[in-house]
Amino acid sequence: MITIRNNICEFEITLEGSAFTKFTLHDLPINPLNWQLPLHRLPHTNTNGFPFKGHFIALGTWGYPTPGEIAAGLKFYGDVNTQHWQIVDHLRSEDDRQIITTACRDGIEKLDCLRRITLYNNALIEVREEVTNNLPIGRPYNFLQHATFGGDFLHPDTIINTNAGKGFYQNGEQQRASFADIEDTSYDWPHGVMPFGSVDLRHSNASDTYVSTHTFHNTESLGWATIANKEKGLLVGYVWNLKEYPWLNVWYQFEEGEIKGRAVEFATCGMWNSFEYMMTHDSRFFGQNSFEFIDAGETKVKTYFMFLLPIAFNFKSIKHISRSHSEITLLMENENNEITHTLHMQ
Repeated sequence: MITIRNNICEFEITLEGSAFTKFTLHDLPINPLNWQLPLHRLPHTNTNGFPFKGHFIALGTWGYPTPGEIAAGLKFYGDVNTQHWQIVDHLRSEDDRQIITTACRDGIEKLDCLRRITLYNNALIEVREEVTNNLPIGRPYNFLQHATFGGDFLHPDTIINTNAGKGFYQNGEQQRASFADIEDTSYDWPHGVMPFGSVDLRHSNASDTYVSTHTFHNTESLGWATIANKEKGLLVGYVWNLKEYPWLNVWYQFEEGEIKGRAVEFATCGMWNSFEYMMTHDSRFFGQNSFEFIDAGETKVKTYFMFLLPIAFNFKSIKHISRSHSEITLLMENENNEITHTLHMQ
């Protein structure tokens, strides 16, 4: 376990797999990343790996590998979650920032990942990841950030806000019969239509597990999502470039009569299917493919920001987030007013 801290917050990552497992404010020590899917719940492909925890990644494929891929050694959500990551550049201070670089070498799919984490002098983290294709051929691949929240942070009133647009029911307790009708059965955030009925996707009070998958309006260049618990007084947020991650998958985990997890999964993919299916069917959703191409020897660079923010008990929603080269600005709606909060990259 590696701990990065400043005078405002503390952040933990594990080298066993790809996970971020803790992000807390010193003055408000509740950990929103307190979620885990134990190893016995994972497919047999991951028997020798590690439990999924907090914010982890899927790299290479999203979903179950095909029979041939399993025979070749491919893992559920990629090899990165079964590997020990290495420290490439040890934790150091630079201009009041804390920086560490880790890496994972993928022996099966040959998709190596180099990750640089920067904690600014507040509760703002920048994550820059480089994925390199070491195969002698180009290939489709996917990259998904599985930011998952649980523990005491979850409550029926925990609310998600995002600028996502059109979406469709992915899968959950009831498997989708066909992906051929995803445009005809689509809906607009936050109004989801599930097999068990309509649901307000912002709220955390449904009684079934589901995944709702979304793209963004053509006028947007920045994707963002926040999840907030006003009773605990804490909000977690993510901001990313839509050219890098054009999809958002919102997972709601309901088991044993209660909410167990919520996730905002920004990604290159929105269809939980094999490449074989996507190559042999028109699997686009209003023109958006559910995969990305990486050439032989190519390196893809993707960056996102995550942050913590204390909120008041009268918090209602995040209405808008913008980003410049030096700051992230949130427009927050409370019961009686709107306020602006700025996070500086300093």
